[in-house]
Amino acid sequence: MKESLQKIEQALQQELTSCATTSDLLTLRGKYLGKNAEISTLMKSMKDVPAEQRPAMGALIHQTKQALELMLNQAELALKQKELNEKLAKETIDVTIEKPYKEKGSIHPINLELMRLEKILTGMGFSQIDGPEMDYDTYNFELVNVPQDHPARDMQDSLFITKDILLRTQTSNAQPRAMQNIKPPFKVFCAGRVFRKDEIDATHTPAFYQVEGIYIDKKVSMADLKSTITQILKEYLGEGTKTRFRASYFPFTEPSVEVDAVCNVCNGKGCPACKYAGGYEILGAGMIHPKVLELNGIDSNEYSGYAFGFGFDRFPKMRFKIPYAKYMFEHDIRFLKQFK
Repeated sequence: MKESLQKIEQALQQELTSCATTSDLLTLRGKYLGKNAEISTLMKSMKDVPAEQRPAMGALIHQTKQALELMLNQAELALKQKELNEKLAKETIDVTIEKPYKEKGSIHPINLELMRLEKILTGMGFSQIDGPEMDYDTYNFELVNVPQDHPARDMQDSLFITKDILLRTQTSNAQPRAMQNIKPPFKVFCAGRVFRKDEIDATHTPAFYQVEGIYIDKKVSMADLKSTITQILKEYLGEGTKTRFRASYFPFTEPSVEVDAVCNVCNGKGCPACKYAGGYEILGAGMIHPKVLELNGIDSNEYSGYAFGFGFDRFPKMRFKIPYAKYMFEHDIRFLKQFK
Protein backbone atom coordinates (compact mmCIF):
# COMPACT_ATOMS: atom_id res chain seq x y z
CA MET A 1 0.00 0.00 0.00
CA LYS A 2 2.79 2.41 0.96
CA GLU A 3 4.56 1.79 -2.36
CA SER A 4 1.32 2.43 -4.28
CA LEU A 5 0.84 5.74 -2.51
CA GLN A 6 4.43 6.78 -3.22
CA LYS A 7 3.94 5.95 -6.90
CA ILE A 8 0.83 8.17 -7.00
CA GLU A 9 2.82 11.11 -5.56
CA GLN A 10 5.67 10.55 -8.02
CA ALA A 11 3.27 10.31 -10.95
CA LEU A 12 1.64 13.64 -10.03
CA GLN A 13 5.03 15.33 -9.64
CA GLN A 14 5.98 14.10 -13.11
CA GLU A 15 2.76 15.31 -14.71
CA LEU A 16 2.94 18.70 -13.02
CA THR A 17 6.19 19.46 -14.87
CA SER A 18 4.30 19.42 -18.18
CA CYS A 19 1.21 21.26 -16.89
CA ALA A 20 1.09 24.60 -18.79
CA THR A 21 -2.27 26.16 -17.89
CA THR A 22 -4.78 26.29 -15.05
CA SER A 23 -7.14 24.38 -17.34
CA ASP A 24 -4.62 21.51 -17.56
CA LEU A 25 -4.26 21.67 -13.78
CA LEU A 26 -8.01 21.31 -13.33
CA THR A 27 -7.86 18.10 -15.37
CA LEU A 28 -5.05 16.79 -13.17
CA ARG A 29 -6.98 17.65 -10.00
CA GLY A 30 -9.86 15.53 -11.21
CA LYS A 31 -7.52 12.71 -12.19
CA TYR A 32 -5.76 12.52 -8.80
CA LEU A 33 -8.44 13.70 -6.34
CA GLY A 34 -11.72 13.05 -8.14
CA LYS A 35 -14.27 10.31 -7.47
CA ASN A 36 -12.58 7.92 -9.85
CA ALA A 37 -9.02 8.72 -8.78
CA GLU A 38 -6.75 5.91 -7.64
CA ILE A 39 -6.51 7.32 -4.12
CA SER A 40 -10.31 7.43 -3.91
CA THR A 41 -10.41 3.77 -4.90
CA LEU A 42 -7.92 2.97 -2.14
CA MET A 43 -10.07 4.80 0.40
CA LYS A 44 -13.12 2.81 -0.68
CA SER A 45 -11.17 -0.45 -0.28
CA MET A 46 -10.48 0.28 3.40
CA LYS A 47 -13.52 -1.77 4.33
CA ASP A 48 -11.63 -4.89 3.19
CA VAL A 49 -8.58 -4.15 5.34
CA PRO A 50 -8.37 -6.00 8.69
CA ALA A 51 -9.66 -3.85 11.55
CA GLU A 52 -6.33 -3.72 13.36
CA GLN A 53 -4.54 -2.37 10.21
CA ARG A 54 -7.12 0.29 9.32
CA PRO A 55 -5.81 3.16 11.52
CA ALA A 56 -2.31 2.94 10.06
CA MET A 57 -3.55 2.50 6.48
CA GLY A 58 -6.07 5.34 6.87
CA ALA A 59 -3.36 7.67 8.17
CA LEU A 60 -1.10 6.86 5.21
CA ILE A 61 -3.86 7.52 2.68
CA HIS A 62 -4.82 10.76 4.42
CA GLN A 63 -1.20 11.97 4.44
CA THR A 64 -0.83 11.17 0.75
CA LYS A 65 -4.07 12.97 -0.11
CA GLN A 66 -2.89 16.05 1.77
CA ALA A 67 0.44 15.90 -0.08
CA LEU A 68 -1.36 15.71 -3.43
CA GLU A 69 -3.59 18.68 -2.53
CA LEU A 70 -0.54 20.70 -1.44
CA MET A 71 1.29 20.00 -4.72
CA LEU A 72 -1.78 20.91 -6.77
CA ASN A 73 -2.42 24.10 -4.78
CA GLN A 74 1.18 25.25 -5.10
CA ALA A 75 1.16 24.53 -8.82
CA GLU A 76 -2.13 26.43 -9.17
CA LEU A 77 -0.73 29.52 -7.44
CA ALA A 78 2.35 29.43 -9.65
CA LEU A 79 0.34 29.05 -12.86
CA LYS A 80 -2.11 31.81 -11.91
CA GLN A 81 0.77 34.17 -11.21
CA LYS A 82 2.39 33.20 -14.52
CA GLU A 83 -0.84 33.81 -16.44
CA LEU A 84 -1.35 37.14 -14.67
CA ASN A 85 2.21 38.25 -15.50
CA GLU A 86 1.71 37.31 -19.16
CA LYS A 87 -1.60 39.20 -19.26
CA LEU A 88 -0.08 42.27 -17.64
CA ALA A 89 2.83 42.17 -20.08
CA LYS A 90 0.44 42.12 -23.05
CA GLU A 91 -1.88 44.81 -21.68
CA THR A 92 0.72 47.18 -20.26
CA ILE A 93 -0.14 50.83 -20.87
CA ASP A 94 2.41 53.60 -20.50
CA VAL A 95 0.27 56.27 -18.86
CA THR A 96 3.05 58.85 -19.27
CA ILE A 97 2.80 58.83 -23.07
CA GLU A 98 0.72 61.73 -24.36
CA LYS A 99 -2.09 60.67 -26.66
CA PRO A 100 -1.62 62.15 -30.15
CA TYR A 101 -5.30 63.15 -30.37
CA LYS A 102 -8.32 63.49 -28.14
CA GLU A 103 -10.92 60.85 -28.88
CA LYS A 104 -14.46 62.17 -28.95
CA GLY A 105 -17.09 60.46 -26.87
CA SER A 106 -20.37 59.09 -28.19
CA ILE A 107 -24.00 59.19 -27.15
CA HIS A 108 -25.34 55.95 -25.69
CA PRO A 109 -27.70 54.10 -28.09
CA ILE A 110 -30.57 54.37 -25.59
CA ASN A 111 -30.13 58.16 -25.36
CA LEU A 112 -29.87 58.41 -29.14
CA GLU A 113 -33.18 56.66 -29.58
CA LEU A 114 -34.85 58.48 -26.68
CA MET A 115 -34.05 61.77 -28.38
CA ARG A 116 -35.59 60.50 -31.62
CA LEU A 117 -38.77 59.32 -29.91
CA GLU A 118 -39.05 62.48 -27.80
CA LYS A 119 -38.86 64.54 -31.01
CA ILE A 120 -41.65 62.47 -32.57
CA LEU A 121 -43.89 62.76 -29.49
CA THR A 122 -43.36 66.50 -29.01
CA GLY A 123 -44.10 66.95 -32.72
CA MET A 124 -47.46 65.25 -32.11
CA GLY A 125 -48.36 67.67 -29.32
CA PHE A 126 -47.13 65.77 -26.24
CA SER A 127 -45.32 67.61 -23.43
CA GLN A 128 -42.62 65.85 -21.40
CA ILE A 129 -43.01 65.33 -17.64
CA ASP A 130 -41.05 63.27 -15.12
CA GLY A 131 -41.59 61.21 -11.98
CA PRO A 132 -39.16 60.06 -9.26
CA GLU A 133 -37.29 56.77 -9.69
CA MET A 134 -37.87 56.01 -6.00
CA ASP A 135 -41.51 56.52 -5.16
CA TYR A 136 -44.39 55.74 -2.82
CA ASP A 137 -46.46 52.60 -3.37
CA THR A 138 -49.49 54.93 -3.65
CA TYR A 139 -48.25 56.55 -6.86
CA ASN A 140 -46.64 53.46 -8.35
CA PHE A 141 -49.60 51.14 -7.79
CA GLU A 142 -52.70 52.33 -5.94
CA LEU A 143 -53.53 55.50 -7.91
CA VAL A 144 -53.30 53.54 -11.19
CA ASN A 145 -55.83 50.97 -9.97
CA VAL A 146 -53.44 48.38 -8.53
CA PRO A 147 -54.37 48.18 -4.80
CA GLN A 148 -52.52 46.03 -2.23
CA ASP A 149 -54.60 42.90 -2.88
CA HIS A 150 -54.68 43.20 -6.68
CA PRO A 151 -53.44 40.05 -8.51
CA ALA A 152 -51.55 42.20 -11.02
CA ARG A 153 -48.92 42.80 -8.33
CA ASP A 154 -47.90 39.16 -8.72
CA MET A 155 -47.10 39.77 -12.40
CA GLN A 156 -43.83 41.53 -11.51
CA ASP A 157 -41.24 41.40 -8.73
CA SER A 158 -40.86 44.85 -7.20
CA LEU A 159 -37.81 46.20 -5.39
CA PHE A 160 -39.09 47.69 -2.13
CA ILE A 161 -36.87 49.97 -0.04
CA THR A 162 -39.34 50.08 2.84
CA LYS A 163 -42.89 48.80 3.25
CA ASP A 164 -44.29 51.87 1.45
CA ILE A 165 -41.39 53.00 -0.78
CA LEU A 166 -39.97 51.18 -3.81
CA LEU A 167 -37.99 51.67 -6.99
CA ARG A 168 -40.66 52.41 -9.56
CA THR A 169 -41.69 49.46 -11.70
CA GLN A 170 -43.15 51.64 -14.46
CA THR A 171 -43.20 55.28 -15.55
CA SER A 172 -46.95 55.20 -14.76
CA ASN A 173 -46.05 56.82 -11.42
CA ALA A 174 -45.96 60.14 -13.33
CA GLN A 175 -49.53 59.61 -14.54
CA PRO A 176 -51.36 60.42 -11.24
CA ARG A 177 -49.20 63.53 -10.74
CA ALA A 178 -50.17 64.80 -14.21
CA MET A 179 -53.88 64.16 -13.62
CA GLN A 180 -53.82 65.85 -10.22
CA ASN A 181 -51.87 68.93 -11.34
CA ILE A 182 -52.84 69.58 -14.98
CA LYS A 183 -56.36 70.50 -16.03
CA PRO A 184 -57.65 68.51 -19.06
CA PRO A 185 -57.29 68.49 -21.97
CA PHE A 186 -53.60 67.57 -22.02
CA LYS A 187 -51.08 65.27 -23.73
CA VAL A 188 -47.98 64.29 -21.75
CA PHE A 189 -45.29 61.61 -21.79
CA CYS A 190 -42.69 60.42 -19.29
CA ALA A 191 -39.39 58.73 -20.23
CA GLY A 192 -36.96 57.16 -17.76
CA ARG A 193 -35.57 54.15 -15.93
CA VAL A 194 -37.72 51.58 -14.18
CA PHE A 195 -36.66 48.66 -12.00
CA ARG A 196 -37.82 45.08 -11.59
CA LYS A 197 -36.33 41.93 -10.11
CA ASP A 198 -35.65 40.33 -13.51
CA GLU A 199 -32.97 37.80 -14.40
CA ILE A 200 -30.59 39.01 -17.11
CA ASP A 201 -31.17 37.36 -20.49
CA ALA A 202 -31.35 38.40 -24.16
CA THR A 203 -34.39 40.63 -23.56
CA HIS A 204 -34.42 41.46 -19.82
CA THR A 205 -32.33 43.44 -17.35
CA PRO A 206 -33.17 44.53 -13.77
CA ALA A 207 -33.06 48.20 -14.82
CA PHE A 208 -34.49 49.30 -18.15
CA TYR A 209 -36.19 52.26 -19.82
CA GLN A 210 -39.85 52.99 -20.39
CA VAL A 211 -41.70 55.72 -22.23
CA GLU A 212 -45.33 56.27 -21.29
CA GLY A 213 -47.80 58.70 -22.86
CA ILE A 214 -51.32 59.74 -21.87
CA TYR A 215 -53.96 61.90 -23.54
CA ILE A 216 -57.07 63.09 -21.69
CA ASP A 217 -59.87 65.10 -23.28
CA LYS A 218 -63.57 64.90 -23.99
CA LYS A 219 -64.64 62.05 -26.30
CA VAL A 220 -61.21 60.43 -26.67
CA SER A 221 -61.73 57.02 -28.31
CA MET A 222 -59.92 53.78 -29.16
CA ALA A 223 -59.67 55.08 -32.74
CA ASP A 224 -57.58 58.03 -31.46
CA LEU A 225 -55.30 55.60 -29.63
CA LYS A 226 -54.77 53.33 -32.62
CA SER A 227 -54.10 56.20 -35.03
CA THR A 228 -51.60 57.75 -32.58
CA ILE A 229 -49.66 54.52 -32.06
CA THR A 230 -49.69 53.74 -35.78
CA GLN A 231 -48.27 57.18 -36.54
CA ILE A 232 -45.57 56.90 -33.84
CA LEU A 233 -44.40 53.49 -35.08
CA LYS A 234 -44.57 54.64 -38.69
CA GLU A 235 -42.29 57.60 -37.96
CA TYR A 236 -39.97 55.71 -35.64
CA LEU A 237 -39.60 52.26 -37.19
CA GLY A 238 -40.27 53.13 -40.83
CA GLU A 239 -43.07 52.71 -43.34
CA GLY A 240 -42.52 48.97 -43.88
CA THR A 241 -42.76 47.92 -40.22
CA LYS A 242 -45.26 45.10 -39.71
CA THR A 243 -47.33 45.44 -36.55
CA ARG A 244 -50.29 43.72 -34.92
CA PHE A 245 -52.81 44.95 -32.34
CA ARG A 246 -54.23 42.27 -30.08
CA ALA A 247 -56.50 42.31 -27.03
CA SER A 248 -54.81 42.19 -23.62
CA TYR A 249 -55.31 43.11 -19.98
CA PHE A 250 -53.85 45.86 -17.80
CA PRO A 251 -55.42 47.01 -14.51
CA PHE A 252 -55.10 50.69 -15.44
CA THR A 253 -56.72 50.53 -18.91
CA GLU A 254 -59.98 49.13 -20.25
CA PRO A 255 -60.10 47.98 -22.99
CA SER A 256 -56.39 47.12 -23.32
CA VAL A 257 -54.22 46.10 -26.28
CA GLU A 258 -50.67 44.94 -26.95
CA VAL A 259 -48.81 45.86 -30.13
CA ASP A 260 -46.34 43.40 -31.66
CA ALA A 261 -43.74 43.90 -34.39
CA VAL A 262 -41.72 41.53 -36.56
CA CYS A 263 -38.14 41.22 -35.24
CA ASN A 264 -35.80 43.08 -37.57
CA VAL A 265 -32.71 41.37 -36.11
CA CYS A 266 -33.72 38.06 -37.72
CA ASN A 267 -36.57 39.26 -40.00
CA GLY A 268 -39.03 36.91 -38.34
CA LYS A 269 -36.85 33.78 -38.47
CA GLY A 270 -36.23 33.58 -34.71
CA CYS A 271 -33.21 34.67 -32.65
CA PRO A 272 -32.24 35.40 -29.00
CA ALA A 273 -33.47 39.00 -29.35
CA CYS A 274 -37.06 37.82 -29.93
CA LYS A 275 -36.74 34.56 -27.97
CA TYR A 276 -36.98 32.69 -31.29
CA ALA A 277 -40.58 33.81 -31.78
CA GLY A 278 -39.88 35.89 -34.89
CA GLY A 279 -41.30 39.02 -33.25
CA TYR A 280 -42.01 40.61 -29.90
CA GLU A 281 -44.29 42.96 -28.05
CA ILE A 282 -43.38 46.62 -28.53
CA LEU A 283 -45.87 48.29 -26.24
CA GLY A 284 -49.00 47.99 -24.16
CA ALA A 285 -51.85 50.48 -24.39
CA GLY A 286 -55.54 51.07 -23.81
CA MET A 287 -58.25 53.48 -22.74
CA ILE A 288 -57.55 54.86 -19.25
CA HIS A 289 -59.74 53.00 -16.76
CA PRO A 290 -62.57 55.26 -15.45
CA LYS A 291 -61.54 54.32 -11.91
CA VAL A 292 -58.03 55.72 -12.52
CA LEU A 293 -59.56 59.01 -13.64
CA GLU A 294 -61.79 59.15 -10.56
CA LEU A 295 -58.95 58.23 -8.18
CA ASN A 296 -57.04 61.25 -9.45
CA GLY A 297 -59.87 63.79 -9.39
CA ILE A 298 -61.06 63.70 -13.01
CA ASP A 299 -64.76 63.23 -13.82
CA SER A 300 -64.96 60.04 -15.91
CA ASN A 301 -68.42 61.01 -17.14
CA GLU A 302 -67.01 64.14 -18.78
CA TYR A 303 -63.51 63.04 -19.77
CA SER A 304 -61.86 59.97 -21.25
CA GLY A 305 -58.32 59.22 -22.30
CA TYR A 306 -55.78 56.73 -23.54
CA ALA A 307 -52.38 55.59 -22.29
CA PHE A 308 -49.52 53.71 -23.92
CA GLY A 309 -46.20 52.43 -22.60
CA PHE A 310 -43.05 51.32 -24.41
CA GLY A 311 -40.43 48.98 -22.98
CA PHE A 312 -38.01 51.33 -24.65
CA ASP A 313 -34.83 49.20 -24.61
CA ARG A 314 -36.36 47.14 -27.40
CA PHE A 315 -36.30 50.14 -29.75
CA PRO A 316 -32.51 50.57 -29.95
CA LYS A 317 -32.25 46.77 -30.06
CA MET A 318 -34.47 46.72 -33.14
CA ARG A 319 -32.94 49.76 -34.80
CA PHE A 320 -29.29 48.76 -34.30
CA LYS A 321 -29.92 44.99 -34.39
CA ILE A 322 -28.43 44.42 -30.91
CA PRO A 323 -28.90 40.73 -30.00
CA TYR A 324 -28.64 41.02 -26.19
CA ALA A 325 -30.11 43.75 -23.95
CA LYS A 326 -27.22 43.44 -21.45
CA TYR A 327 -24.76 44.90 -24.01
CA MET A 328 -26.41 48.30 -23.49
CA PHE A 329 -25.63 48.28 -19.74
CA GLU A 330 -22.13 46.77 -19.56
CA HIS A 331 -20.25 50.02 -20.33
CA ASP A 332 -17.96 48.18 -22.74
CA ILE A 333 -16.14 50.88 -24.73
CA ARG A 334 -15.90 48.56 -27.75
CA PHE A 335 -19.70 48.40 -27.89
CA LEU A 336 -20.26 52.11 -27.25
CA LYS A 337 -17.78 53.21 -29.93
CA GLN A 338 -20.12 51.85 -32.60
CA PHE A 339 -22.67 54.63 -32.02
CA LYS A 340 -20.73 57.79 -32.88
